[in-house]
Amino acid sequence: MKISVAVALMLCAFAAALAAFIWSGPSEIRHYIADELSELTCEELGERHTEVIDAYHDAEIAHYSRTGAFHDDLGIPPEDVVPYAVLLKRFMRDNNISETDLVTRSIPMPLLYSDFYHEVSGACAANPSWRAVEAMRRSALNRGLIGRNEVD
Repeated sequence: MKISVAVALMLCAFAAALAAFIWSGPSEIRHYIADELSELTCEELGERHTEVIDAYHDAEIAHYSRTGAFHDDLGIPPEDVVPYAVLLKRFMRDNNISETDLVTRSIPMPLLYSDFYHEVSGACAANPSWRAVEAMRRSALNRGLIGRNEVD
């Protein structure tokens, strides 16, 4: 009886130590580069986009749980790590589209608040099996940002 109680206590102590180690350790947030995103479908890009945003939010909640305070950014990722923005910037660079052609407001995520992004995300929502770059190309054509002969 004493042995089984001792084993149970040791298992509980080990589980508690493991949980504390995992809880207190820094979580790695996966960041993507444009090359990793360029062949994805709209649906896959959307999944990566959500993954990054959720990871930032989860990290902020974990930080709050440990410290009782939030960071100034409240767990909102910077635009340059959000997958849609990463791929949009690559598409724009490859097609000589200036960010000043798209951005009309001075806000923390100007590209993701642009009409171009809204058109791309709408095209992706309507056609999740399209390659995301194709949705960007079609949206750029619709907006007159590239000519019919230009290819990304």
